[in-house]
This record gives sequence, structure tokens and C-alpha cells, in this order.
Amino acid sequence: MKRLSGGIDVGSEFHHITILDEEEHILYNQKVSHRLNEFTESINLFKQIEKQEGGKLSFALEGKNGYSVPHDRILLAKGFTLYNIDNFKLKRFREAFAGEWRDDERDALMLSKMLKLKDHINSQREKVFIKIEKPSPLTESLKLISRHQQALINEKVRFTNRLSKKLLALRY
Repeated sequence: MKRLSGGIDVGSEFHHITILDEEEHILYNQKVSHRLNEFTESINLFKQIEKQEGGKLSFALEGKNGYSVPHDRILLAKGFTLYNIDNFKLKRFREAFAGEWRDDERDALMLSKMLKLKDHINSQREKVFIKIEKPSPLTESLKLISRHQQALINEKVRFTNRLSKKLLALRY
């Protein structure tokens, strides 16, 4: 079975996605909106690409969580394999090739190329590719609680600072 390599440069409004075949021909190279309906259409297209090519598609993402949620979860649910790539490791890999310094399309291509080399550059000592697994319900709950806790801490700091400012104004 062919190995197809995808790279997703995750953004707040758009994700740039590139898919390469084994010979590094570009099968897909698009900017996809961070909207659920557009992303769902793209996933259906990814499944068609897998079927046409007779291969298995995996994706490398630059930074998981954050703006990749919920799209990473949808990809996992549809049977795709996902790997997280550290920003620093992608930067080092990108430096080996001439080109623009920061470009979403180029980053997606570099992630795809990196994934093609996974078996050669990943080792026990140096984990470049961290497989993204579906989180357990407990982990999801803890994330929600910790994010809420952080929001409450930020509010407390904001209120404390405002109160301190008002008290200082009353002193003079």
C-alpha cells in the first residue's frame, strides 16, 4: 500500500494543507478555512485521494491543540494518522531548503516532506514525530477544567489590578 504524506500548517482562520504521493507529486495543495463545513468537504476529498491512489494518508501538524481543535479530532475519527511536529524541528528542517522564511504553503510542503522521511529521522533518542492519539474523556475533562481555572485566575488578576488602581487614586 502506498504511503501518502500530508502536511497541515495550522492557522487561526485558515489551514494550509499539502498532500504528496511517494514520488513527491503534489496531490492536494489548498488553503482551507477554519470552518467545519469546509473542512468536512476537504476530508471527503482526502478519502477520495486515498482511494484513487490506493494508499494510506498520514498528516504532520505543526503544533497540536490550539487552532487545530476540532479538526485534528475529526481527522482521527475518520481514520487518518496524525503526528505533531515541534516548531523548532520544523524550522531546522526548513533551513535545509532555500525559499521564503515564513510561508504557510511552504510550511505545509515541508511538513509533508518531513513526514515522508519519518522512518529515517525518527529515533528512540530523538522523537521528531509525536503520534497524536484520541484523548480519553478524563483528559478532555481535565483540559476543560484547567482552561476554566486559567480564565478565572486571569479575571482575578484583572479585578485585583483594577481595585489596586482605584485604591491608589483614593490615596492622593
